[in-house]
Amino acid sequence: MTGVRVRAMLLALARRAKGTHLYWQAGLAAVRARDEIPQRSEAFAHAVQAELCLTDALHAAGLPAGFWIDGITLDRDPVTAMKQLRDHVHAWTWNGPIEAGHEQARLAYRQLAADPLTDQEHALAVHLAGLIAARRDKVIDTAEHLARHQQ
Repeated sequence: MTGVRVRAMLLALARRAKGTHLYWQAGLAAVRARDEIPQRSEAFAHAVQAELCLTDALHAAGLPAGFWIDGITLDRDPVTAMKQLRDHVHAWTWNGPIEAGHEQARLAYRQLAADPLTDQEHALAVHLAGLIAARRDKVIDTAEHLARHQQ
C-alpha cells in the first residue's frame, strides 16, 4: 500500500475511534447525571472495538520509524500510536452530533461536578488516593453497589 493510502486509512480509523470514544463518554456522563450507576454498554464495546481496529491496523502496517501523519510523528508502539492519532483527529460520526441525545443530562452533570469539594469529600478523596489501586477499586465498587440497592 502506498503511504497516502496508509495515512488515509489510519486517519479514518482514528476518527471512528475518537467518535466512538466520545459517544461512550457522553452516554456515561448522561447516566451519571441521572444519578444512575454506569454499566458496560454497547457504546463501550463499540469504542473498544474501534480502538482495537486502529491498533491492529497500526501493527499490521509495520510503520517505519519516524512515520508521520498530519504533522505528528507516530510512535513505533501501536498502542501509543493509536492514542496519539485518536487525540489528534477531530471526531466524526455518521449519526450527527455525538452528544446531541445526551446534552441536557451532560450539562447538568458537569454543573454538579463543577461545585468545589466539601471538606468531608476532600478528606475522603485524600484517603482513597492513599489506598493501593485494588483496594480503591473495591471501595468504589462497594459504594456503587450500595447506591444501586438504596434506590
